[in-house]
Amino acid sequence: MFTLIETKPVADDHYLLTLHCDAKESIPGQFINIKVNTSTDPLIRRPFSIFDHDQTTIHIVIRVVGKGTERIVALHPGPVDCIGPFGKGFSVVTGKKALLVGGGVGNAPLYYLAKMLRRVNTQVTYIYGSRSASHIFLLDRYQELSHTCIVTTDDGSLGIKGNPIDVAKDIVAKHKFDIVYTCGPEIMMKRLSRELSHIPIEASLERYFGCGVGLCSGCAVATINGYRRACIDGPVFDAHTVLWDTP
Repeated sequence: MFTLIETKPVADDHYLLTLHCDAKESIPGQFINIKVNTSTDPLIRRPFSIFDHDQTTIHIVIRVVGKGTERIVALHPGPVDCIGPFGKGFSVVTGKKALLVGGGVGNAPLYYLAKMLRRVNTQVTYIYGSRSASHIFLLDRYQELSHTCIVTTDDGSLGIKGNPIDVAKDIVAKHKFDIVYTCGPEIMMKRLSRELSHIPIEASLERYFGCGVGLCSGCAVATINGYRRACIDGPVFDAHTVLWDTP
């Protein structure tokens, strides 16, 4: 059972949804699947990474990109047709040094991950990438959890002008990290995996999941071990095993 408690805007076209649920535990990187019940259009559920989870309260960040997301953020408080948490999440390493690289709404699951990493004494360096300052959501929360938090924007409206990959390369050249975690546009994660090939990287792939439970295979990901279903074998994968150029 999921119940929508509150929806509030947190950046341009981005909304934070607070839901009450029966699930008391989840793993950073897992997702929930929401269905809009007002009509048969859109028919397919929409997957959203968990931004935070505390006891029976789950938070997700939604970027409005079409009819489905428009209807979800317009829902009134009350019962929601939602299933989850599903999927393979990030590993939470203890007592290490971790670099987290997020792009756009892909920053959402990395907040929950950073929170869990801090609980097990892992040092968090965070690179928050965004199109512009107006699209950055809840930055103060990321800053509170990070030992170091660096912002990059495509237009230079906040932080460093440019993309997070160049910043990540510069940081890794100066400091040693045990692991890199990333979520964002696939072109960003593809380049990150190639530029930092000497470091373990876990990447959360942003895919649409038709069913979310491995039945439809509509979210197939090409890897060196064959095709895998992002909804149950992921969405978190070893970035160095993903065949980024294979459809």
